[in-house]
Amino acid sequence: MGMLARLFRLPIFSAFSQFGGLQGVIVMSFYHIGHFIFYKLRIPVMQQICWIIYRLVELLFIRLLFDCEIPAQCHIGKGLRLPHGPKGIVINPYTKIDDNVTIFHYVTLGQNKQPKTAPTIEQGVIIGAGAKLLGDIKIASSAKIGANAVVLQDVPSNSTAVGVPAQIK
Repeated sequence: MGMLARLFRLPIFSAFSQFGGLQGVIVMSFYHIGHFIFYKLRIPVMQQICWIIYRLVELLFIRLLFDCEIPAQCHIGKGLRLPHGPKGIVINPYTKIDDNVTIFHYVTLGQNKQPKTAPTIEQGVIIGAGAKLLGDIKIASSAKIGANAVVLQDVPSNSTAVGVPAQIK
């Protein structure tokens, strides 16, 4: 076995493939830093200073350079996979994402007409490229959302939603 093959077996390279390369690793690392500042940092003045710095860096690098919005306020579980990187992913701050969810590029998880509502994504869901999940909906475990689907209603467990508007199959 070559030296390069041994190098790629190191644990750090599994994160690169899970998050879609270096760009995804940077975005998710920055999300975790912001999530810590928003929810865990309890020194008021320090929290405000860190939050201002975080928001500036997020605007300049994450949103403009990497073309994605993954706010620190949303809750993302372990094992999130971004196979094609974070390109074009927009997530509402009120979204809850469980463990082992796969999100492809150009996906929107957002609110509908009601303010402060967003989708809840359970374990093992796969969301195809360009899909839009809008409103206070629940995507149950192991569901699949097809590419470019517009989901406006709950999706039951182990089912597939495809089309515009999405139909459950």
